[in-house]
Amino acid sequence: MTLRVKLFGPQARLAGRREIAVELPGPAPTCAELRDALARAAERLAPSLAASRFAVNQHYVRDDHPLREQDEIALIGMISGG
Repeated sequence: MTLRVKLFGPQARLAGRREIAVELPGPAPTCAELRDALARAAERLAPSLAASRFAVNQHYVRDDHPLREQDEIALIGMISGG
């Protein structure tokens, strides 16, 4: 299945695009599997992935959340400030 992930801010700059498509096997891959696939598909994103979360259909989800091809998926990088 092909999953499309929206990227924002520094992560979009690292990847050189605002959206990335990733091909994953199986009927319901998880966010953890998507995170691993993103690290392989866009190696420059890899260092930021551990501190990022996924939003699926505008809701934050855990790494064990199953994904469907029609889901709206966004990678949300953690930011810090003071």
